[in-house]
Amino acid sequence: MTSSFLQKCHQNYNLQPLNTLAVPSIAEHFIDITDDSTLLDTLAFSRDNNYPLTILGGGSNVLLPDKIHGLVIKMSTHGRSILSENDTDVVIRFDAGEQWHNIVLWCVEKNLYGIENLALIPGTIGAAPIQNIGAYGVELTSCLESVEGFYFVSNRRFTLDNKDCFFAYRDSVFKNVLRDKVIITHVTLKLSKVPRLEIEYPVLKEQLLKDKVMLTSVTSLDVARAVIAIRQSKLPDPSQLPNVGSFFKNPIIDELSYQKIHSLYPAVIAYPMANNCYKLAAAWLIDQAGWRGKVVDNICMHEKQALVLTNPNGCTTKEVLLFVDKVCESILEKFGVALEIEPIQC
Repeated sequence: MTSSFLQKCHQNYNLQPLNTLAVPSIAEHFIDITDDSTLLDTLAFSRDNNYPLTILGGGSNVLLPDKIHGLVIKMSTHGRSILSENDTDVVIRFDAGEQWHNIVLWCVEKNLYGIENLALIPGTIGAAPIQNIGAYGVELTSCLESVEGFYFVSNRRFTLDNKDCFFAYRDSVFKNVLRDKVIITHVTLKLSKVPRLEIEYPVLKEQLLKDKVMLTSVTSLDVARAVIAIRQSKLPDPSQLPNVGSFFKNPIIDELSYQKIHSLYPAVIAYPMANNCYKLAAAWLIDQAGWRGKVVDNICMHEKQALVLTNPNGCTTKEVLLFVDKVCESILEKFGVALEIEPIQC
């Protein structure tokens, strides 16, 4: 192993500034990756020393333990290239360390369509496929062409097409079969040059009308601006108030369960899904259970958006999860619905 590589690798590294929930965490070893060569050296170092690997992107959707054994890799690679282009579409390959929101802004400035509804989602594009990020009626899977990376053990490259990623609601193969087995280095998107808009989401349509946008001539920039306005109006800035955005998934239940809840709570917010299922608004459930704005042991569900858990005093992940358990128990008791958290526990 070269001396230059060893100089890049830090011991007992403080990760609190690198996760948006600001939980205290120390990495036994840490390295910031800016190129594939350093990444391959890092994978070899991990394998030779039998160190488990933890991958960190923007740190915006993770729950870190107090101490992480082994090696933490932060992906900070940057770059984008157009692979193909025609009159209607363009295919663009992005390095994993590119900030997602910056990509959205870059695309809408070029009048490209497909990811404008996903504006202001924090984190990097390399982490986006793991959760199949989504907002306001759009998910990443709608425009993702492929994901590239390396297997931890063999250093073998892989490329997975969209169908091989097994995308679902806030889920993918990277959270299941390939969890802790691969590192994502590139993500390729196929974006449209012609308007292909999703503006039927009620709050989004309301914001567009508020912005005096003609719904017959909406641009991707109009949608991105509307989404940014919505998110800024109700979601706290992680740099000012530590959070990971939406902390809970919207639960999906069968029709019988929905009818039972609806009979008791006619105002329940729900969206019809495939296979006679319904997606419930977790924020509504949490609000109705009395958790919006409630503070327990210095942890709080945000007063403007009940889905957002805030951690202003830098409590530990263990303390956060104790609070989360209380929220989940009350929702289960009141509605008979089990909530799942969005952030990944490392």
